[in-house]
Amino acid sequence: MLVDMRTYTHLTTTEREAIFQYLSLGKSYREIGFLLKRSYTSISREVSRSLVVEDGQYSPSQAARAALTRRSAARRKKLDDPTLQTWVLDKLTRGWSPEQIAGRLKHLLGSEDPHKTVSYETIYQYIYARANRPGRYFEFLRRGHTRRQRVFGRRAHALKNLTIPNKTPIAVRPTVVNDRERFGDWETDLMEGKKATGEVVSVLTERKTGFILLDKLLSKEARLKLESLVRTLEKFKGSMTKTITFDNGTENFYHQQAAAALGCATYFCEPYHSWEKGTVENSIGLVRSYVPKGTSLQEVTQGDLNAVSHELNTRPRKRLDYLTPSESMLKETGWCASS
Repeated sequence: MLVDMRTYTHLTTTEREAIFQYLSLGKSYREIGFLLKRSYTSISREVSRSLVVEDGQYSPSQAARAALTRRSAARRKKLDDPTLQTWVLDKLTRGWSPEQIAGRLKHLLGSEDPHKTVSYETIYQYIYARANRPGRYFEFLRRGHTRRQRVFGRRAHALKNLTIPNKTPIAVRPTVVNDRERFGDWETDLMEGKKATGEVVSVLTERKTGFILLDKLLSKEARLKLESLVRTLEKFKGSMTKTITFDNGTENFYHQQAAAALGCATYFCEPYHSWEKGTVENSIGLVRSYVPKGTSLQEVTQGDLNAVSHELNTRPRKRLDYLTPSESMLKETGWCASS
């Protein structure tokens, strides 16, 4: 009998009493499993670990108490151990995710002492525990929500575990793009502010001229990023928008729709190879001198961002023979920010 583990529930008191009665009638584990619509292995496991009375027979009440004890033990907060707690919090403050922390700990200690490992779920529970809220550990998480979000509770999470479809790797991006030989090849990324607020800035940089465009978004949701790309680059649609290079963040899930709307090709860096889109990474570094890390983007308006991009686009660059990005843009295309 097959059981869908996604809908698995613990045995109830009624089911345990039924197991006792069926065993008394001499029924097999398979027969009991069929009658209770449970896997026979669940029945076998329940009985084998619950022979807790003197005569070695199964007892429903003793089994229920044993199950409660096991469940309580499983709920113990392993991060109450000071050494483990210090190690986990050190990695958290260095930007590691709970998944990375748990995985690394298992890699280091799993075979040597599996009882000292900790799951990422335990780390999340520790972060959001009421007693730990003064520590504001949630600010070190990527999204920085002040409250734990249900996995499927909001649309923003709908794409969390999906693979971005039909990605073209940067390895096949044309040489003319890599060598900055033409205008119209863009790179994009998101710049985060204070994690708890959720707002981000979509940064676009043209590779040849270094021309920067900034757009404030309310969140990293993929649909917002798509709308921003189309809205921001629409004025350059056609010969002035030939390619866009992305990283693997799920905010870029709708890259194909952006490509269709703008008439361009899209390329993706290899995972964790942010340096492959170094032009936009450098631009974010420049923007950070105006909007430092940790700044609440609730306090930054689109007008502020326009002023920052104007400052950067009118600053001379050595690689442009000390032309500004705006002057280089005008030279290449005849387009200027005031047009």
